[in-house]
Amino acid sequence: MTRSRLEAFSDGVFSISITLLVLDIKIPSQVGSNQELVDSIKHVAPNILAFVFSFLVVGVFWVAHHRIFHFIKKVDHIILWSNIFYLMSVAFIPFPTSILAAHPFFPTAILLYSLVLLVCGSQHFWLLRFIYKNPEYKEEDLTRQAYRNSMWLAAVGPICYALAAVFSFIHPAISFLFILLALVFYIVIVYYILRKTNLWAKAH
Repeated sequence: MTRSRLEAFSDGVFSISITLLVLDIKIPSQVGSNQELVDSIKHVAPNILAFVFSFLVVGVFWVAHHRIFHFIKKVDHIILWSNIFYLMSVAFIPFPTSILAAHPFFPTAILLYSLVLLVCGSQHFWLLRFIYKNPEYKEEDLTRQAYRNSMWLAAVGPICYALAAVFSFIHPAISFLFILLALVFYIVIVYYILRKTNLWAKAH
């Protein structure tokens, strides 16, 4: 299998995962008045927030997946199945998202959501390490310095998600803060980091 075919399959899974997120946003098809419509929209507000939040989270993983596959030279059985397990965890995100939308301040809901993100982030971290440790898989651009920079960036997410899981039964607001911190880091801060490192040429 070529790398382009694997990436096309992966993009399809990411697209489906993002699409599934919106299915939890439902209002009654028939309402008796404008006020009932307003009340219905208010009722699904947590679902809308969960959708936006998780849409961006899945987007972060898609961008990370896009970047890491620029460093892969060879696609074989190991890479294929590593990618499948990674995609399986990404495709699972809509489930904890729906639970979190229904019970946003329940510790178990926050814990489940955080653990799923931790699994996703950890697999990305492992795949990058595997590529670098096995020269037959890596492109020349994955130099020692590029690897160190990439691993540092890849570690931020799992650390934040692990801390979010730990605080889920202590203070839910802190858990959300750690997840939000990871989101802001990968969407905003990483842009400026990539511009200052040799990862920028391979980031797109």
